[in-house]
Order: sequence, then C-alpha cells, then structure tokens
Amino acid sequence: MEKEKDFPGKDNQVDQKIEQINQQIKMRTQIPKQDFRQEIYKRVISGIILGGVALFFLIKGGILFVFFVSIFSLLASFEIYKLLEMKGEKPFTQIGIAVSTSIPFITFLAPSEVLFALLTFSLIAIFFIQIVSREVRGAIDKIMMTYFGIIYTGWLGGAHAVLLRNIGNELQIQNFAKIDTGIFFFLFTVLTTVCADIGAYFAGKKFGKIKLAEKISPGKTLEGFLGGVLLSVISAIFMKIIFQPKGELVVWMFLGFVSAFFGLLGDFAESALKRDVHLKDSGFIIPGHGGVLDRIDSLLFTIPIFYYISKYVLLRL
Repeated sequence: MEKEKDFPGKDNQVDQKIEQINQQIKMRTQIPKQDFRQEIYKRVISGIILGGVALFFLIKGGILFVFFVSIFSLLASFEIYKLLEMKGEKPFTQIGIAVSTSIPFITFLAPSEVLFALLTFSLIAIFFIQIVSREVRGAIDKIMMTYFGIIYTGWLGGAHAVLLRNIGNELQIQNFAKIDTGIFFFLFTVLTTVCADIGAYFAGKKFGKIKLAEKISPGKTLEGFLGGVLLSVISAIFMKIIFQPKGELVVWMFLGFVSAFFGLLGDFAESALKRDVHLKDSGFIIPGHGGVLDRIDSLLFTIPIFYYISKYVLLRL
C-alpha cells in the first residue's frame, strides 16, 4: 500500500513542474508585434556568428573539427537529459554525457570496431550501474532513457558529423567536386537543411494554413514545408553550379527535397520530446534560436542520411 501512495505524489510534483514550464512558455511566446523584427535580427546575427565559427572548424578539419563537434554533443546531451528529468525520468546523466561527448573522438581516432565496442560496453555499464544501485523501480526507464540520449546526440549527431566530414579520406575520393569531398558533402547537407528551415519559417508565417501535426508542432504547416522544399532545392542548385560535383542537376535538386523532408522529420522528433514536457525550447544558449537541440534537431537526421547516401550511392556513380 505504501508503494501505491508514492506514485501520486511523484505525479503531482511532475504536474507542478509542467505547470510552471507552461507559464514560462506563455510569457516567452507573448512577443509584441513590434518586437518581431528584433527577434529576427537576433536570429540572423547569432546564425551568422555560429555559421562562421562552424565554417572555420569545417575547413580546418582534423582534430579541431572533432573538438567542435564534441562540444555540440556535450551540450545537446545535457539538454536531452534535462528534458528527460523534467518528464520525471532519472537517467544516468553523467555516463550518458561522457559517452556522447567521447563518441566524436573515438569515431575519428579509432577503427569503427572501437566505436561499436564503446556503444556495446556503455550499455553493459549502464546495466551494471543499475544493478549495483539495487533499485528496481524505474530500472527500465533509467536504462533505456540513458542509452537513448547517447544514440540521439552522440551517435546520430556526433559520430555521423565526423564520418561525413571525412568521407573523402575514408573512400579515398578527392575529385568529386571543386573542393574537398568531405567539406562539400557536409556543406551541402548543412546549407540545404538550414535553407529548408528558413524557407519553411517564412512561408509558414506568410501562407501557413494546413497544419501538419498540430499536437506535436503547432507552427508547422504544409505551405511552410513546401516553402522549405523550394528554398532547399534552390540552395542545392546553387551548390551544383558553384562546386560542380558529379551527377546530373536533377539528382541534386532531388537531394534538396530529401534534405527538406528529413530535416522536417528531425524537427518533429525533437518537438515531440519537448511537447511531452510542455517546453517550447530545449534551452536558451543561442539567442533567437533557443537551445543547441533547437538548432541542430534537423541536422541530427539529415547528416546521417546524407552520409549513407553519399557513401553508398553518390560516390559510387
């Protein structure tokens, strides 16, 4: 009987936290119209600064790029575990962040077998910690949520960002475009994904009527998605003309659509996590954008997709 009494109390605490978060969301979303331009200005400035820094590390490559990616893995994993804690889960946050942050380095410095070993033994370590704690209640949630954070931020984002940047070295192909193969594919992926996001934002604001998934992301509309596809395809054409990669123009236009589609899925995925705890943003570290996850959510899907498309399709033409 005592155990049954514990659960309602826990639920009440979670409900109180969610209610507090809801009030914060209402305050943040009630932005006067005259401040809209200022909000856009903040987005543009922070986006330019972040893009410039990212481009610097992308061109430098090597361990500097890996270090840059690992910082994003650290911040993103911190945010995802905070979301889970707000939900009432109790993941092993420290081990999750440590593994997620180390994955980019392992991917770059060691053979792929070592990375697979890290993912394998990290799961075993999570089970071991759970067993040593001698706690039974919530064991499944703790184990699964901890490992989910590792896969979502460390594997999807961290590992594949490093793999995509170094794909030219991996396959020993450096004449695919006018610039380094890895730089080209990474730049193409990021540019088309970001342009899809920008196009969807403004097209949705101007023409948006048909909701795509209102419960998950109220602002996402069909018109916005089509605007995102249009701008993503235009950016893909731009990349084809400037860097002249192999393949027909129609192929790269189609890849612009692929980027917009999977970018939207990545956006929806993170939105579903945030809505589950009634959050608008995953954090506040990037002015005008929210948290790190809010900025890279689409890339967490498009970067892995383009790595495998590049490796097994485009670079084998």
